[in-house]
Amino acid sequence: MEVQHGGLIIDVPEGWSDQSTLLFVAPRDSQTAATVAKVAVPTEAVAVRFRGTDGLDAVAVLAEELSGVRAADPDAVELEAGPFSCPLGAGAFRVVRLRVSQAPLVQLTAAVVLGPVCILATASAAEARFPRVRDELLRVLQSMRFS
Repeated sequence: MEVQHGGLIIDVPEGWSDQSTLLFVAPRDSQTAATVAKVAVPTEAVAVRFRGTDGLDAVAVLAEELSGVRAADPDAVELEAGPFSCPLGAGAFRVVRLRVSQAPLVQLTAAVVLGPVCILATASAAEARFPRVRDELLRVLQSMRFS
């Protein structure tokens, strides 16, 4: 099976799965605290990965992914879910609030199924920042396309 990421092409045996992850991180804001020390503020990130669908549609893939999130954080809460569209095609999205290392985060995950592969893109932000950056993160996810 031929797999291509950017300009790299590799032939892997049939049955192998592509578990590549692309990670994009926004520049960190720094704020001056009352002590005049610079304080690093958590920043947004977008991770894109690929997984087999096992015949599932985008909604079912996101349900499986949510099960994995809840295994890591049983208190994770789904805030929103619905249809998603980008130049790759139609899919689904889900917004989840969770804690990672005691830090409250919100993740916006979009799934688009292309044959036997699902492209999962997850945009994360600190819970306090998410309302301000949600639209920008959604635009990033909606920009996914083929060259």
